[in-house]
Amino acid sequence: MAAELCHQASKLLNHQRDQLSPGAVSELQEAIENLRLLMRSGSDRKKLKEGVAKLEQTGSRKLTPYRNPGFRENVEVMLFAVAIAMSVRTFFFQPMGIPTGSMQPTLYGITEGNLDQAESAPTGVGAWIQHYLAGVSHCNLVSEGNWQLISIKAPRKKFRFFHKQQLIFQDLDTKNTIERDISPPMNTGKSMLGHGSASSNTLSEFVLNSHNKYIYKPGENIIKMRRESGDHLLVDRFTYNFRKPNRGEIIVFETKTIDGINQDLFYIKRLAGLPNETVKIGDDRHLVINGKRLDATNHPFELVYSFDVGEEVTLPQDSHFSGHVNQKVYQQVLNERRMAVARQNGVDPS
Repeated sequence: MAAELCHQASKLLNHQRDQLSPGAVSELQEAIENLRLLMRSGSDRKKLKEGVAKLEQTGSRKLTPYRNPGFRENVEVMLFAVAIAMSVRTFFFQPMGIPTGSMQPTLYGITEGNLDQAESAPTGVGAWIQHYLAGVSHCNLVSEGNWQLISIKAPRKKFRFFHKQQLIFQDLDTKNTIERDISPPMNTGKSMLGHGSASSNTLSEFVLNSHNKYIYKPGENIIKMRRESGDHLLVDRFTYNFRKPNRGEIIVFETKTIDGINQDLFYIKRLAGLPNETVKIGDDRHLVINGKRLDATNHPFELVYSFDVGEEVTLPQDSHFSGHVNQKVYQQVLNERRMAVARQNGVDPS
């Protein structure tokens, strides 16, 4: 109790020092220091109580009490906690999600896709549990009449942290304009649905049958997709202040000084080339550093070059396969190609 009283008295003295007279400041400092001496000297309980009573009396006469002291204390604690968290994030460790799957299977980024016709998007508590515990979210919009998509507006912020996007339809039975606001799936600050008119080819494959003035029947899915947030990292912002990066380490870098790409993105990649090295890609799609070929025997490139180079893959017509991707990435690219062909021919990709 005595130690806490000294702490609180010292804090209030520092807060109100500019409003107190020199005599009041000196009297308070004397009472605080006297109580601290009694605690350090191991005085008996009676003298300690006298020191506490003297400090309480001096403080009540000289210091101005605050309104709602409990609330003020809680606000101070919260602000202090925020300052500590921001300091750690700025100078030591920064949490970051992985926006793409380009580093699979080492790191799994955000993945998305349309649900099959037999699959249903969860709602209510089930959707909430999947979103917050498993990082899986769904976006589902169903036609309520004979609707034709006119356009999708660009996403807008709501309450600073949330995004909304408006889809505009025409009801062909009533000739009314139908507007629907949804929370679009986002990646690197952009909507995965795209935006623009239905005839502009700027909408993504997640807006089903958005081409050729397609008419959605009642109960037909307009959007029916699933998004998984993937892995999250704690980025070390401290170590590279004292040493240079090593080959094979996973690094995060900004694009501010790189021409030709978006200037406000972060890239997560495995470091392959170091300064003053000669880097090229061999005929087998392996990196060659200063004439030395990298393969699965070079740590930590085991997973990078873990695919079976002898595996035969039957390619669809007009498709290409570099041989430098794992089968999961290949299947993802192949599925995207199939969906694009389906849309061109007026077929529901799902």
